[in-house]
Amino acid sequence: MKLNRREKEIVRRKFCAYCIKVLRGEVLNYLDELKNQLEREISFSDLLQKDWNLLCSYDDYEIAEEFTVMGQKVFVHDEWLSEALKKLPAKKREIILMLFFLDMTEKEIAAYLKLVQSTVHYHKDDSLKRLKKYME
Repeated sequence: MKLNRREKEIVRRKFCAYCIKVLRGEVLNYLDELKNQLEREISFSDLLQKDWNLLCSYDDYEIAEEFTVMGQKVFVHDEWLSEALKKLPAKKREIILMLFFLDMTEKEIAAYLKLVQSTVHYHKDDSLKRLKKYME
């Protein structure tokens, strides 16, 4: 079908008008969808603390081994580490727990246990080597 110039221009304008109608309709649908979304949803930044607490849960099974050092209870939550600590001799275990769980220095431990600081250092190094061996 052959169209003259005038007919081609009419077809082009009708097609452009149709495209504009379709695009307007899509924009209106999108704006309605955004409006509905704003009514149903809330931003995380707008949530109150009580609402945050409803969104999450924490599993705390209290699987911890309890060790007593200097009259204080020390809890070790890592199962492998607690098993390896149990295999250490009491004195070495006590030094490791004081160092890493009670944040004591070698000098403080030496004063508490009435040992020389180099002895505490030796026990620490030996204990760490043994722990590494046990945990491999």
